Amino acid sequence: MKKYDTQRVHYVVENLIKIMNYNKLNKVAFAEIIGFPEPKWNKITNGKQGLTIAELSIIAEKLQMREIDILTYPKVYVESDKINCDVEVELTVKLKEELKDSVLEHIFGNRNLELLNGNTNKKIRGKFSG
Repeated sequence: MKKYDTQRVHYVVENLIKIMNYNKLNKVAFAEIIGFPEPKWNKITNGKQGLTIAELSIIAEKLQMREIDILTYPKVYVESDKINCDVEVELTVKLKEELKDSVLEHIFGNRNLELLNGNTNKKIRGKFSG
């Protein structure tokens, strides 16, 4: 019988353990979800057995994740061409009248503003100095 040297657990396995813990699963339940025999998962988490890329792909599929998101966990990988895209956001904030001007000035600084007055649906133009 071959004796394995205990090695440091690879960061990918550490990330899988974080995912397991985040989902409040024990090793037995997690092994069942990813389709591994529990003894194999124990060896992997103890650094006695490696994890292949093919096995990582199987685990990702079982967890309904992408491989890259396991590698970067807890961060989620976002393609660079999607980072710089324009985003349209609509925000509704209810304020007391006396706070409105200072909050808007704080948010928009001294840029020109065109605001829609919720009560009258009239456009209001203003410039705040910062």
